[in-house]
Amino acid sequence: MPNRIFAIVNALMALSYSIIGVMLVLYPQSAFAQMMLPSSKWAYALGAVLIVYGLFRAWRVYEKFKDDDDDDEEYSYYDGRKG
Repeated sequence: MPNRIFAIVNALMALSYSIIGVMLVLYPQSAFAQMMLPSSKWAYALGAVLIVYGLFRAWRVYEKFKDDDDDDEEYSYYDGRKG
């Protein structure tokens, strides 16, 4: 159960990074981008990095969740379930 909670939190973080990255790429002249970054070129660069990082985190969550499910099937004969 706690592994699923961590997976959900990590998936939400990955989605958040990706959404912020897309917003920076689509709206480089927004108040947030102008307040935090010196120019729109930096907004595009940071947006691209955040999108890539968000996709990387999503992939890691998927791999971790997939590995956890595989481990359950490997030892399913101990509790009487058919694998």
